[in-house]
Order: sequence, then C-alpha cells, then structure tokens
Amino acid sequence: MKKKSFLSGIGAKLALAAVALTTVVFTSCEKEEFNVEPVELPNASATVVVTVYDLATGNVISDLSKTETITAASDGTIAATTKTYEASKEGYFSGSVTVSIPALAKGQYAYIPANIYLQSYLSAAKDPVITEDPETTIIVDEPLKETSYTNTEEKPITKDLSLTVKAGQRITNIDEVKNYIESIAPSARNMSSAEVNKVLNALVNSYNSGIQNTTIERSYSIPALSIFTVSPKATSTTTTCTITTTVDGKAYSIPSVIIEKVGTFVPEPTTESIDHGHGHGHGDNDNQGGGAGGR
Repeated sequence: MKKKSFLSGIGAKLALAAVALTTVVFTSCEKEEFNVEPVELPNASATVVVTVYDLATGNVISDLSKTETITAASDGTIAATTKTYEASKEGYFSGSVTVSIPALAKGQYAYIPANIYLQSYLSAAKDPVITEDPETTIIVDEPLKETSYTNTEEKPITKDLSLTVKAGQRITNIDEVKNYIESIAPSARNMSSAEVNKVLNALVNSYNSGIQNTTIERSYSIPALSIFTVSPKATSTTTTCTITTTVDGKAYSIPSVIIEKVGTFVPEPTTESIDHGHGHGHGDNDNQGGGAGGR
C-alpha cells in the first residue's frame, strides 16, 4: 500500500508515522476584475483536517480524527506558522503531525489535510508463534446445565430451546507471565524497555480473552408425549506453551504460559416417553435420530 512505501524508512517504531499533505489555497476574485461596486474581501481563513489511521489495518480511527478552523487576526490576515497535532489511544503508540499554515491575505482560504498513522502494541509483535508441550496437556469434561421440555401433545412439535454453552480461552498463570515480561531487559533498536513490555503484554493478552458461559437458541422437533432433554458438555484443554515473537528486530521468548481452551459439545438429545416411562438415546449428535432434529 502507498502508506507502507512512505513509512518504510521511519524504522521499527512506526507509531509516529505522520503525513502532512499538500495545502490548497483559494483566492477570492479581486474587486477590480469586475465592473461592479467595490466590495470588502472576507477575512482569511484556513481549515486543517487531521485524519488518524490504524497503521496495520488502514482503518480510520474516527474518534481521534479532527477538523480545526484557523481564524484571521484583527487585520483579516493569517500569518505563516506551524502547528502540531497529537493523537493517542489506549493500546497504541502515540503519534503526531506538524502542519505548515501559509500566510494568507484577506480573501484567501487554505485547506490543509494531514494524516497520522498509529501503530497498535499488538501489531508491533511480528510473527508470533505458540509452541505447545503435548506432555503437559490436561483434558477435563464438564457437564453443563441440562435443558428439558415436556411435550404433552399427541403430535410432534417444533420448539426453540435455550442452551447454556461455555467457550473461550484464558491464561491461567497470567500474573506470573506478566511478571516474567517485566523482568526482561530488552535491547531493541528504537523502542524503550517500557515500550517493548507493552508490546509483549499486548501479545500475551490476545491469548487471554476469557471463558464465558453464554446462551444460544436451537430449534428442535420434539416427539409426541415425551420429555425431551439436551445435555451440553464443555471440554477444557490446558497446555503449557512457549510464545515467541520479534519486536523491533529482536526475538523474544515467553516460556511457561499455561493456556486453557474451552469448547462445548451438544450431543444428541434424549427422549423419555410419558406413557411408557422409559428413556432412550438417539444417535451421537443433535442433527439426527429418533425424530429429533436440531440446527
């Protein structure tokens, strides 16, 4: 992309990338150009439009972008000057751009666009790799809340049932991992130790999104005169990992990161006949068998 070619010479700390674009100056017609009564020219004015982008994605960070109008002095003119605009956001390196505002006489107007590219801490961690130690893997199954529905009608019905599911991942020893990161003494080319630590912490946090219980809706065909039961099961897989990445041209390794991943399996529902009083399972998934279909 164009911005990448422009920014390629700035170095590893791309958060400070900024572009001041061409200034466009408009001039009102002089009163002598027309055969009309002389008119007073309007005061000079200038508009600076600063657009802030995410360097990695190219998306506009709208809450940081701004437009400012520069007003004239008491004599109606604007003196040549420069002005610096800064942008900062949580999770990003801050950035700035300096724009040149030209001298403007009465009747002149300048439009001055400028761009700031902010680099997120996470995008500064290049080529991250997770290496799992299979000998440390622990798998645990956990029954979740059962959902039942009793169909007292003498014909099948279709019913939406609310199911509890569990999913996500977390680092179970996050405090120890962050303490290890704080103990690292980086020897990066351009970044400070604090900046490298921010990048490594952002990378670690990207694997620590959390595990949540949520409710989903699923439609089932429930047989006549039956108790219909769905029994979801969560499976937790915990493994000790090593995370490696490159920050500002230097390789880093974060060992002993314990990551737990959780997913939910929804097996084939069971049905129990109301009149016969016995239950029996159907198949091994929730999309077939016994007249009970899920989607």
